[in-house]
Amino acid sequence: MQRGSVERSDEDLPLRLARAMLWATFGILFAIRVLTGLDNGAGLIGVLLPMASYPPLVALVVRHRRTTVRYALLAAVVLLYAVPFLVVGERWDWVPWSVAAAVLCALPGRVAWPLFVLIVAASGVAVLLLGYDLVPGYEGHVAVGYMIIAADDGLILFGLSALVRAVERLHGTQDELARMALATERLRLDGELRGLLGGKLQAIAFRMRKAEQEAPERARHDLREGVALARHTLARVRAVAGTYQAHRPEEAVPLECPRLARRVLLAVLLIQCGLVMKVMAYQYPADWPALGFAAALLAGIATLQTLPQSRTVLAAQSLLLLLPLAIFPDAWDKLLSIFTGKLLLNLRPPRSWAIVSVVLAGHLAWLLWSIGSTMLIDDLAAALMTFGSHLMIMWLVYCLGRLSWLLVALERARHELVESAVRWERVRVAGDLHDVLGFSLSAVSLKGEVAVRLLDTDPARAGSEIAALVSLVERALAELRSIAGEGLELRLAAEFDTAREVLEAAGIEVVARLDPGPLPPGLDTAVAAALRETVTNVLRHSRARTCEITVSRTDEAVRLRVINDGAVPPAPAGTPRGYGLRSLASRTGQPVTAGYRQGGRYEVVAEFPLDPAGLRRDADGVHPVVGSQLGHR
Repeated sequence: MQRGSVERSDEDLPLRLARAMLWATFGILFAIRVLTGLDNGAGLIGVLLPMASYPPLVALVVRHRRTTVRYALLAAVVLLYAVPFLVVGERWDWVPWSVAAAVLCALPGRVAWPLFVLIVAASGVAVLLLGYDLVPGYEGHVAVGYMIIAADDGLILFGLSALVRAVERLHGTQDELARMALATERLRLDGELRGLLGGKLQAIAFRMRKAEQEAPERARHDLREGVALARHTLARVRAVAGTYQAHRPEEAVPLECPRLARRVLLAVLLIQCGLVMKVMAYQYPADWPALGFAAALLAGIATLQTLPQSRTVLAAQSLLLLLPLAIFPDAWDKLLSIFTGKLLLNLRPPRSWAIVSVVLAGHLAWLLWSIGSTMLIDDLAAALMTFGSHLMIMWLVYCLGRLSWLLVALERARHELVESAVRWERVRVAGDLHDVLGFSLSAVSLKGEVAVRLLDTDPARAGSEIAALVSLVERALAELRSIAGEGLELRLAAEFDTAREVLEAAGIEVVARLDPGPLPPGLDTAVAAALRETVTNVLRHSRARTCEITVSRTDEAVRLRVINDGAVPPAPAGTPRGYGLRSLASRTGQPVTAGYRQGGRYEVVAEFPLDPAGLRRDADGVHPVVGSQLGHR
């Protein structure tokens, strides 16, 4: 149980990481808004009242809800955001970032984006209408600043929440694609196997039914035709099983960073570039060469952002983000957050954290130095607000990158689950074809030969053998239909009797003991299929005269042991190994031992744990994951 808990915790790590990033973003945004309120002299009430809209915004962002609930939460955000304006009037910042974020999160895109633009524009218009005690001639600069804040914060929260929801969706449906692929592969394999083998089995059954009803001479001909066709079909079964076993995975699908993350990051970068130009226009109102140079640098930064983010592109963009600080420090520091975010994202810790800490400390020191010796509370709040904005944009760049990588990793994991499901399904089908259907066809061949010989010496017994052949072929047809479905269900007791009959039909003396007690269906099937495979190996790979089969049970496992004489000497080193024992090993969660013993004997021992957790079967009920120790056979 403890192990399962650890595995579940590891699986939930991407989801918990994504949610932690979103909560941290909320915290930084709220802190910035508090500092902004203090900086503008809103007082305690003016700082606390805007937070009334935060709880419905949090409820809207952190969980995907029904349409009616989303609309109700959106209405609550809008109404509660207007409360401070009614109470404290102009003593607080009318920056409707939470309304902008709520609109993007609650409404369809075709409606949300036009409304988002209107809300951003309204924040600037409100500044012009309300005045806010602005210095004459600079109303436009302040209005643009408010619009930038509303657009920036709204995009930040929407972008991160949308990516977190995407992570939650992929995390919650990570097995769905594999299940769909598995169902499709089963249908395809079923049609393929019916086309390759179904007709041949039907032809064998037709021959055996005819032989059952005809005179000895005609029956002999049909029996021989049926036996020859059974051998040909058996060879075909083994070839198909080998093809499925040798399945090669498809080439991995290249996955790109989500477009939403790229677009949000580009939008925020463009907003920051606009903020830089606003400050430049304020500081250098008539210096057109400086403004043109800055605009060219910003255009280069934005252009590089649209290109694939290689090391060369990142290095070039970093230079454009960092070097102009020496020329335009009061304006270009608005882009320092983009630079530190990219450092944090693209360098490995702890080096990334060390470098970013140095940059952040330098920026904070510079902001405090720019205040001078007065250290007024308003100036200190303004400096901290600027530093908080730096942290916010840096965190955004880092989170967008990490969440994008997380989405790519989750999507790649989904594709790997698909490939794994298809691969194991083909391996399972290959094992069942080789072990189960192969055994039935081997039995048809052997019993058919016995029936041909008995036609002259014992017609009555020959008739019984032919009737048994019809039953065998019909069972093989039923097995073929089950192989590409949910998997076969075999019964050990029935297989034990069949194995004894087939070995005796081949002239092999059988010494058998069956004492496993009642077994769960999955374990019963696994042991029965393993018994089929070992008996098939005895018939194919030995000149046995005697065969000893023992199925016993201990407190922890069911043990299958098969010993036969007449073993063929080992093949030279380097000879390709057969598929049979590998298939046998795939049916038990414990090592399978097989090898030659003294006196020309060959022994196979397989143990099947009684604990279902030990027999680590897949969803199909036949194919567990195992380790094996095999001799050459």
